Amino acid sequence: MLTIVFLSFHSEHHIRRHILEIDKKFPIIIVDNARNFEFKKEIEKKYSNVKIIISKENLGWAAGMNLGIKESKTDYVMINSPDINISNHSIEKLYIEVKKIKNFALFAPTYLDETIHKNFYKKPDATDSLNNILEVEWIDNSFIINKKEIQNIGYFDENFFMYFENFDFCKRIFDNKKKMLVSKNIKFTHEGNSSVNKSFLLEVNLSRNWHYGWSKFFFFKKHYGMFFALRKIFPNFLRSIKKILTYKFLLRDSLKFQFAIAEFKGILHSVLSRPS
Repeated sequence: MLTIVFLSFHSEHHIRRHILEIDKKFPIIIVDNARNFEFKKEIEKKYSNVKIIISKENLGWAAGMNLGIKESKTDYVMINSPDINISNHSIEKLYIEVKKIKNFALFAPTYLDETIHKNFYKKPDATDSLNNILEVEWIDNSFIINKKEIQNIGYFDENFFMYFENFDFCKRIFDNKKKMLVSKNIKFTHEGNSSVNKSFLLEVNLSRNWHYGWSKFFFFKKHYGMFFALRKIFPNFLRSIKKILTYKFLLRDSLKFQFAIAEFKGILHSVLSRPS
């Protein structure tokens, strides 16, 4: 069987929509990083297939998803951003495919319009199979995990709070020569930056600016070493300083100044090996 896992941070509007859409035969686990006890009480009373885990604090993406995955009792777990749009029919098709394939680590749908954005990176020598299943090097946003295939690899690195945790996860899977697959026949869409209630957007966007720089440097340092990571992050560091000076003294834009400061601090903390 397949368990569906969502991470929520003031994302109740999306979570309700998914619960209504997904067939009740699939267990659903929601990890709530915003600690909404009333929402948990309401939903669990109404839907027997849904379990909401209230985290002790805002765990971020990696630790939050790990909590949901570990709570699941099935061999397959589908993880999703709250602001994706995927039909129950597509989930059913994914589940049918994974039962056929079996020897894979990750399996994912693809974006409805790949000319705008792709949720995967295709291996240079990869070719589509007859049923449009493609082996790739990384996947993002929505995918099924075959828990048995990654027992020795582990789940998400909880040093990441937000951003680059999927790249790290996929790189470890790729380095261990496990298969990551996408189906070109099964589609979804991603609204992007709409997972959080609008009243919390400022807080979340400041956090995003901070964590992007932190996670980018940490990812490259972890996999390629300090010197390579410094080379990759240096342009971001210079841009953040330029934006700080521009928004502080020329444009006098206090909001964009806050975002620039957050970006600068995130990079600095990561370079100094401070936790996210």
